[in-house]
Amino acid sequence: MRTVAIILLVFCSAVAFAQTPLQVVSSSPADNATSVATGHVTLSFTFNVAVDTSLYVMSGNDDAGFIANVDTLYGVSFSPDRLTVSYGVYLSAGKAYFASIFAGRSSTGTPIDHPYAVHFTTAGSFPTPTVSGTVSSGSTGISTAYSLVALSLSPIGGGGNPDFSGGAIADAGGVYTVPYVPNGYYYTIAARDLNNDGKIDPGRGDIVGVGPDVTVSGSSVAGITITFFGITQPTYKEAVDSLNAYMGTFPSPRVLRQVQGYEIDSTGRGGWEFYYTGASQATSFTFRVEPFGSGTDTVDANTYNWISSMKPINTLPTVAVVDSFFARSERAGGKVYRPVPPTWNGFTVRYSIGDLARADYWEMVSDTSQLYLGLTYWYGVEGQGQWITDAQRKFLGSYTTGDILGTTAVDDNGGGEIPDRFALDQNYPNPFNPATVIGYSLPSDSRVTLSVYNVLGQKVATLVNGTVAAGTHQVEWKAQVSSGVYFYRIEATGAGDASHRFVQTRKMVLTR
Repeated sequence: MRTVAIILLVFCSAVAFAQTPLQVVSSSPADNATSVATGHVTLSFTFNVAVDTSLYVMSGNDDAGFIANVDTLYGVSFSPDRLTVSYGVYLSAGKAYFASIFAGRSSTGTPIDHPYAVHFTTAGSFPTPTVSGTVSSGSTGISTAYSLVALSLSPIGGGGNPDFSGGAIADAGGVYTVPYVPNGYYYTIAARDLNNDGKIDPGRGDIVGVGPDVTVSGSSVAGITITFFGITQPTYKEAVDSLNAYMGTFPSPRVLRQVQGYEIDSTGRGGWEFYYTGASQATSFTFRVEPFGSGTDTVDANTYNWISSMKPINTLPTVAVVDSFFARSERAGGKVYRPVPPTWNGFTVRYSIGDLARADYWEMVSDTSQLYLGLTYWYGVEGQGQWITDAQRKFLGSYTTGDILGTTAVDDNGGGEIPDRFALDQNYPNPFNPATVIGYSLPSDSRVTLSVYNVLGQKVATLVNGTVAAGTHQVEWKAQVSSGVYFYRIEATGAGDASHRFVQTRKMVLTR
């Protein structure tokens, strides 16, 4: 009996260890540090257990799971044991800083216990005023415990991210105090990353709240209530109405080339983007319509190369046609994918309108002279700056009637079935222009680097860099390079067994 008890105790201890929640245990600079060095420095956070590094990988100028009012953020790196995540930042003299890790998961998938905030200054002392109050759930019913609270120099919905100046983490009851607030005018914001994906995105089910604006002038401000509110995504009709209302402010000449709807829910609501080309990349832009409002964004070189090759959209499809195609696709099988099974990481629906022969529907388009409607139901996970597919199903529709012209079977790339070996698939299509898909298989959770090289051996793109779950995955590469022969190389090492290593290189051809 004693032996059984000892075995049971060991088993329970092992289970408890496996379920240890992820927590930040320290930071550098330490919380409340003064006289911190200026210039290019490292800001780091150390956890109690190894982290899943894929969540923190930066995409362009975006960073996941982390906010701060640092002057410049250069990149992110990890210690070999994955206990510490470090950010290269630039700090100015005489300024108070705030930084927070608000999302994360351990290497075994356990989510972060609650967000962590650190305050430090490059001056000899901090400003003394504080801003305090309570986060209220309002009519949402969402818990306010450990909400991220921030003071911003710009309001929500102004385009881009808020301009954070300070912040704090509320306690279990939603009570907060933002310390060390310089004199100024601030917008008050609260949020919770409910799906722990490292992004505060109401379109993915996260919650945000706003409170009254505050002015700090030498003394503290108390009693500020920040209230969560529900978010309603716009319909296609509402997006087009907004587009028409703003049309007179757009630069000219301009040509509409593509329309994308993302995170489309079961009622057809989502975020919408209209892609325009001008006389050059510098005059090209996207017009976005989101719950917080509308605005324009600049177009990077990769996006410009992609959309400039598409046929113009001279007349948008009618609301009736777009809604009809969506309803038909839902009835034809789309809606059965919305309840996400536990074998997949996440789910999204994207609406595409325009020249889909040069988009993700190239294999379904029979007449490349026509415009089309497209819906893709995706299982996967967003990481390394892109959506990594586990499984998908596509519907292609008539631009004028909304009839379904074709559909793919469920392209199951491994969802619930673990491969028995490493593999790197040949890309398809090959040759390609401008995008191609690369598939790879992992028999166990692995640290993966998937990169593209030119014939001189120079790296031109990194497609994956982080820990990836066991299974079969797909990554799309939208090439921003000239025509020619390229090589893609995978290096995978078992997360739990460093001797379990796989390296392979394949060739592909880009034609312009």
